[in-house]
Amino acid sequence: MLILAILPLIFLALIVVNLAINSREAIVNVGLFGYGKLLSPNISGVFSTNLGLYGLLPGIWGTFLVIVVSMAIAVPISMAMAIFASEFTLGFLGKGMRTTLGILGGIPSIIYALMAGVFAQLFIVPKFTGAGLSPIPPPGMWWWKPGSLPFNTSTLLGGIMISMLIIPFMAPLFEDAIRNVPNSLKEASLGLGASRWHTLKTTTLPYALREIISACSLGVLTAMGDVVIAGIVIGFESPLPTPLYDVLKSTAPLTSTGAGFSGGFDQGAFNATANSAANFTGLLLLVMAFAIMGVTYILQRRFKRRVAR
Repeated sequence: MLILAILPLIFLALIVVNLAINSREAIVNVGLFGYGKLLSPNISGVFSTNLGLYGLLPGIWGTFLVIVVSMAIAVPISMAMAIFASEFTLGFLGKGMRTTLGILGGIPSIIYALMAGVFAQLFIVPKFTGAGLSPIPPPGMWWWKPGSLPFNTSTLLGGIMISMLIIPFMAPLFEDAIRNVPNSLKEASLGLGASRWHTLKTTTLPYALREIISACSLGVLTAMGDVVIAGIVIGFESPLPTPLYDVLKSTAPLTSTGAGFSGGFDQGAFNATANSAANFTGLLLLVMAFAIMGVTYILQRRFKRRVAR
């Protein structure tokens, strides 16, 4: 059992070492800072392994935008579903909600990516294209034509589709966190005359906050690590948006940027340096994941002290 428990740690160490070794060629040959280097802004938005043009800062910013958009949609919906499933008697509706979440959780991410075209046509295009604010193609039956589904739509659409992917993952975790609150605390609050909503706001959610934060961090990591939806819906290369918060433009995250390098989707042929740059994007994602888990640990400790008081 000790060996089985240590295996994940060994796998993690091997992953870190493998990414670090395979990233060395890109760090040495391309460099980190400067025009076209690995950590340059890449203002032109053109990736070319033939010309030596890289630049991963747009990918880092695109990852941040995707996380913000997807979590801004997924967290409220998941929390509402968890609250109503755990705190209110919904009968057949509650059972249907759990069954639906289970089915949605088993749908591959490629399905959500392919549905992005229909979603954009029905909701996003009528809202934004008329004002000239979105790069999405104009209305029409373009998704029925072979090869007409666009590879570059918007960060907003990518975040929406990724939120649909992580809602079935986060909602059961939120529900478990709320159900794990001792009934004695709820009964004490209700016995003092507090309403159900006041008990939920002042007793249940604060007590469950540590587990809720943990569930949110897992949702962030899931959104940050998706490559299928990001690659098909957002794209594989893009410059920094102007202004930076413009989610109606395509700002590819690190996942699809790395996939573009390793798969030859950039403006250049596949080569060893491009593959090394793809490994470097994986190393950056791993560092970001460690940072997110560190922030989660700090927040959990802080809220644990508050609950203890």
